[in-house]
Amino acid sequence: MRLPPRTTLRHSVRRCGRAFAALLAVCLAPVAAYPAPAQTPAAPATDTLRSSATLVFVPALVETPAKDIVYTLTASDFVLTDNGVPQKVFLEEDQSNASRPLALVVLMQIGGDARKHFANYAHLDAMLEAVVGEAPNKIAIVNFDSQPEYDSPFVSGIAQWGEEVDHPHQGDGGAAIFDALAYALDMLKQHPPGTRRAILLISQQHDQHSKTSAEEIIRTVGETNTAVYALTYSVEKSTLKQGLYDLTHNDKPMILNPPPMNPLAPLMLAAEASRKNFAAEIANRSGGEPFDFGSKVEFDRALNTVRNHIRNGYTLSFRPTSSEPGLHTLKLRIVDHPELLIDARTSYWSDPAGPSEKTE
Repeated sequence: MRLPPRTTLRHSVRRCGRAFAALLAVCLAPVAAYPAPAQTPAAPATDTLRSSATLVFVPALVETPAKDIVYTLTASDFVLTDNGVPQKVFLEEDQSNASRPLALVVLMQIGGDARKHFANYAHLDAMLEAVVGEAPNKIAIVNFDSQPEYDSPFVSGIAQWGEEVDHPHQGDGGAAIFDALAYALDMLKQHPPGTRRAILLISQQHDQHSKTSAEEIIRTVGETNTAVYALTYSVEKSTLKQGLYDLTHNDKPMILNPPPMNPLAPLMLAAEASRKNFAAEIANRSGGEPFDFGSKVEFDRALNTVRNHIRNGYTLSFRPTSSEPGLHTLKLRIVDHPELLIDARTSYWSDPAGPSEKTE
């Protein structure tokens, strides 16, 4: 099975997007003070938190200080608080996660400086197969630059698209990470309640020119029980590394009197590098995990850790005792083993005022 031409997909997405935006503007004109989220489908099937009876999933990975995964814990070993209030925790007996299928969207940045990292993606298709495992787990691939580009439907295997995944084409100069995350979240809403939902984001650290706000992403991730795993690179480090490479590998004669360097350039780079890494923030909040990479070795190591997290983590759940709307803070600890390291979801979003819907 071959993918449709990329230009056709991209132009179709753009045409649909423009038509939808125009219709949305007409329908919402009387209530312009409350803009709708970008790219929201007409009737998504979600498990948004609408009442205190809704089941909230809390993925968690437990490791020793030596980074060995711990498999032997039971529900009674965990203490979970929701806004400081202890909750009754349930633990899925089948920790192979076969009882709850996985839906994974891989977001690959192809715009901006992404081309400098394409070499790190060799054999990415095989590594993603290892992350997802067998059916009924499913995976979809979405490339993005200044906008998301839908490349594949959800399938149980992507081996037939190895060339497309391992050697992506170069996009434009954009890196609309928030818009891409919103697009992936809308795709995941199509799956029934109880599905494990996850996003693997492969991108630079900082968003460029998204129309979707960071607050909207945090809310939707919390509403949909989605874990985000972020594999990110620093544009500033890549630029500096390339500059040093060019300096040491330049065959041109040395210029004895080079043009003066902008004295503010180092300060500007430092300021840019110190900006908050939103991808890491949302990954930590969702129960996923952030990773930095600057080489193929680091990329492969990070993706292998993601595989361990998705396939070997604990699946905890609880029914909130509070129906207070808004963002809830979660804290998970292990009663008798404070030395153990826990990576777990730290928040979710509750909206009990909305229409009720089915849960498991």
